[in-house]
Amino acid sequence: MVQVARPSADDTDGNWLDQDDGSSLYAAIDEASADGATTHIYSTDNGGNDTCIVNLASISAPGSGSVYIKYTALVEDGSGMGAPGVKFQLFEGTDARGAAHTNNSVATSYTAVASSAIDVSSVSNWGNLKLRITLLTNAGSGMDYIRVTQAYLETPDAGGGGSTPIAAISMNTYRQMRN
Repeated sequence: MVQVARPSADDTDGNWLDQDDGSSLYAAIDEASADGATTHIYSTDNGGNDTCIVNLASISAPGSGSVYIKYTALVEDGSGMGAPGVKFQLFEGTDARGAAHTNNSVATSYTAVASSAIDVSSVSNWGNLKLRITLLTNAGSGMDYIRVTQAYLETPDAGGGGSTPIAAISMNTYRQMRN
């Protein structure tokens, strides 16, 4: 089983907009299953990298296993000079956690998992995680854009603690009292 931390609030919008040209970014990419381009956030390649940040829902500290950023994005190369790329990075508050995942593919659409697991060994507060999404400029023509339709963090289930179940404690206490 896994835990999923989906976007839960906007932190920083930058020049990103939602599908209605509004500023409710997290609500446009928080769905449990991708809805194509029905809801999405987007940014246009105007010659500079553009970043937005969304807060992630609180989850429990995961047990052992790999942690991944998963997303669905669509790119359009309107200039013919190469489509922009996208970068995803996990933050705890203002501190980066693990390496960024960058996709500079010239494909027109991709559903992806970060190419390698994210090192989250330094995360101490699983209720203070954020996902930073950056459009990576290419030709800067203003005609290229990227749409992100879904983004989230996937972790293993919460770790077990080696505790004894209450029923076992109660039965052992009862046995000790009878002897």
